Amino acid sequence: MPRHYSQLYRELRAVDPTDYHRIIRMYEEQEAEIGRLDVLENFELTVCYVDALFETGAYREHQMMVDLVIHASIRHDIRHVPGREEEIFEYQLFRKAASAFRIQDYATAEHVLRELIAMRPGKEVYFRFMRTTLFRRKTDILQFGRAACIFCMLLTAVVVTVNLLVVKSFYPAYSTLATWISLDVFGAGLLALFGTYGYAYYLSWSEARQFRAARLNKRP
Repeated sequence: MPRHYSQLYRELRAVDPTDYHRIIRMYEEQEAEIGRLDVLENFELTVCYVDALFETGAYREHQMMVDLVIHASIRHDIRHVPGREEEIFEYQLFRKAASAFRIQDYATAEHVLRELIAMRPGKEVYFRFMRTTLFRRKTDILQFGRAACIFCMLLTAVVVTVNLLVVKSFYPAYSTLATWISLDVFGAGLLALFGTYGYAYYLSWSEARQFRAARLNKRP
């Protein structure tokens, strides 16, 4: 039998799906009425609203609402919505990770990405996203690298200044040595920065690879 659609549902679904601000405004204005619709209509309109929040960069609001969609898709066994090819549960999980990443909630992003990789360990985008998230979580290593680099840059400036104001005037024989010292300190700063970033990247890649490999080995 053809499905009957309520007037409110028809009005909101008639909105241009790329007019995200209008979708958000209409949903919020009629949220109480939408809540009284049947499960499928309520779900589909909420999906449109949640996606509009993401597309407009309202990531914190998206984080609060996307769980409703994820849990409803499980509770009512809804796997697809009209006009969309992607499986709704997996797609919304991925967007939950993306919005958490955007607001620097890397712990949530990592947790969700581990769930996604457990579901689809062969999907490369999940692996790369998890690697990037793990890299952002290596804050101690990255901060050390930045601090060491800044210290070396400041020390380089001090050596150059002393060389110009003191060494060249009173100890010209040591001017070349001072120049080489400033270059060495500058190089050490760059090495500390790139070295720590490279090390953090390696750790992130290794952890993500091991996690994915463990999930691949568990699959029949």
